[in-house]
Amino acid sequence: MNERTGTLIRKKYNEYLVSTLAMSASLYLAAIVDNIMVGNILGASAMSAVNLTTPAVYIKNIVFCIFIYGGNTLAATYNGKREHLNADKAFTFSVVFGIIASTITVLTGILLAAPTAALLSQNGPLYQDTYEYLIPCWASGPFIVLNSGLAAFVRTDGMKKLAAALPIVSNVINLTLDYVFMQIFDWGVAGAGWATVTGYVAGSLLLIPYFVSKRRTAHFTRLHFSDIRILAEVFKTGLPTALIHLCNFLRTTFINEIILAAMGTQGIEIVTICLSALNLALIFIHGTSTTFMPICGALYGERDTKGVKYVLKTALIVSQVMCFVMLALFELFPLVIGDLFGKLTADTAAELETAIRIFAVSVPFYGISYLLRVFYQCTKQRLVASLFTVVEGVAVIVPMIWISSMIDSRLIWLSFGMSEFVSIALTVIVMQIISKRRNNTGFLMLDNSEEKNTLDMTISNNVKSAVEISEEISDFCTDNGVNKHAATVLSVTAEELATNAAKYAYKHTGDIDICVRINENSLVLRFRDNGVPFNPLEYTDDSGREITGLSVARKLTPDITYNRVLGFNVTVVTVMSANPSVSE
Repeated sequence: MNERTGTLIRKKYNEYLVSTLAMSASLYLAAIVDNIMVGNILGASAMSAVNLTTPAVYIKNIVFCIFIYGGNTLAATYNGKREHLNADKAFTFSVVFGIIASTITVLTGILLAAPTAALLSQNGPLYQDTYEYLIPCWASGPFIVLNSGLAAFVRTDGMKKLAAALPIVSNVINLTLDYVFMQIFDWGVAGAGWATVTGYVAGSLLLIPYFVSKRRTAHFTRLHFSDIRILAEVFKTGLPTALIHLCNFLRTTFINEIILAAMGTQGIEIVTICLSALNLALIFIHGTSTTFMPICGALYGERDTKGVKYVLKTALIVSQVMCFVMLALFELFPLVIGDLFGKLTADTAAELETAIRIFAVSVPFYGISYLLRVFYQCTKQRLVASLFTVVEGVAVIVPMIWISSMIDSRLIWLSFGMSEFVSIALTVIVMQIISKRRNNTGFLMLDNSEEKNTLDMTISNNVKSAVEISEEISDFCTDNGVNKHAATVLSVTAEELATNAAKYAYKHTGDIDICVRINENSLVLRFRDNGVPFNPLEYTDDSGREITGLSVARKLTPDITYNRVLGFNVTVVTVMSANPSVSE
């Protein structure tokens, strides 16, 4: 008997991973590169001022996550449900309102730059550098939405090379202009900020091929007042991820103030380097989780619970492997990492060596907590995702660091890892308790009813396998009391779909996922492959003739729908069959 292997889902995840890591790098490398260049050209004091502006970065990311991640995940879910017009509306709301909201945020931030800089620097010696960097820091907002935001939709459309090129080009330009603006033009710390803005503007020009491409599935469409519900859905879908950055904003603000009061400028220098090192790890943590988002959203939209579990497991393994690689680098080469951000005094270097090794323990826990939040968001458990974000982002870590600062400043670095561990443990315990009360399956809170009365399998794309699954589906239906006519219709249709996919959808060997679900009054067949775009309802051969085998299948089963989502060909067949012995 064939069983589902999850290979198709894992291949799709790995296919999107590289381009998503490149997009993730665009969000974090700008800050990392700025810190490296500022630290080496202008010194540790200027680098500390850049770190003090981090709350402004998180404010920009709140807007980005609400509209871009919310819109991208929602559009993937709509596509999974075959609601393509709603997917286009989600895309339109995402980009247009994202740019509008970001522009409003930018104008407000620039107007309030002086008092904001005074608050963040405690009106101390870092005030002037903080103020000068804040202006371009705010100004980059709309271009981040345009550049990195549209990169998310480019990636979802399968244009992986273009999606990867957008952040790479932006950051190469940023890196080059960092040197030009600070070293040659002598613009000081503001030069680093304007280099970032210029990088995003120039990189956005690469979007022109996407907008003229006929391959793209995301399109701008006319919006009506009644579509406001979709905007609300975009907001609600993106809110849990945006809440991460809101909590990061609060956490960073409080932590900087606590450390500045307890350890002075040296403490800020050390925490700046630790958080910059964490940004290196967050490229991979954020990238693996963001790769997971649209795939999980599409599978959840198709009610493929088992597929959701496969992609979650894959994302968790990839994320943890990358996290432990980063942990090993931090433990083995703490001062090498520290030297990336400029020369430090002997006292600061000694403190940093201990601090970064203790701080690095938090990296694998960050990987788990980030993925958990994204998972709850994609499976529409938004309240859970939001509560977890608040607990992990603020409620545990800020009090823990404050208490540590009063006992021993070195305990501050341990607090980062301990707070992540405590937050994850609390979430798992609470969700397990809720799960038992709801008769659900563990802390993931996934409804397993979709897996009941279900035959789920993976086959190779060849004619022999097509014949075998026809017999297997027929036996499965018969064993579960389905009437013979309905079982025959479904098994013949499955064989025809598998045969034609083997002949026309793949250039090389590949896998096909087939799921048969017995409901109370119907049989549902879901047929998924990752071959070339192939609509079995409309496909014609080189002579222009329609594939005759599918004509027979269409006469037997009039309710057949085809969808192309995330590079998958997905065909769903529904056969009505009164079957009172099977509950839905």
